[in-house]
Amino acid sequence: MKTKLFLLLYLFTVLICFASSLTLVSCSNQNNHSQFVDFGQNNRWQKADARTFDFDITDDAQLYNLIFKFSHVYDYQFTTVPIIFTIENPAGEKEKITIDLAIKDSAGKELAECAGDVCDLNYKIKEKTKLQKGKYKVTISHSFEGPYLPNVLGIGLNVESVK
Repeated sequence: MKTKLFLLLYLFTVLICFASSLTLVSCSNQNNHSQFVDFGQNNRWQKADARTFDFDITDDAQLYNLIFKFSHVYDYQFTTVPIIFTIENPAGEKEKITIDLAIKDSAGKELAECAGDVCDLNYKIKEKTKLQKGKYKVTISHSFEGPYLPNVLGIGLNVESVK
């Protein structure tokens, strides 16, 4: 059930992206970018599977939010997940940000928005930040102790201009 619902939501998102920007991998316009990677039926994010998301900034007068998308199964067995972000700016300078992504609050309540067995959690890596013009690379990995992080449906990155 959870896989079918996730697949349906994912296909809907892909169709919207396709209609708006004629690409199946990401949606973007001048000031916004969205990309998501599905980990398939195994729902495992392998430790060696760091994902890199590329995007261009064309307007350096804007402020931007960088938002990490973490999709997991309902009633996730961990309250936090160790995530590592490496942001490379157009000058080639790298910034490393390490967090413990909170999945549940102190009472055990899901922090994500859940529909059925699928939960989507958004985390602002950077909020209302100025980005210089050019190409950016954001690499996202985890430092979970096992060979993979279980019950992860996918991850993504949204870059949104702040109005």
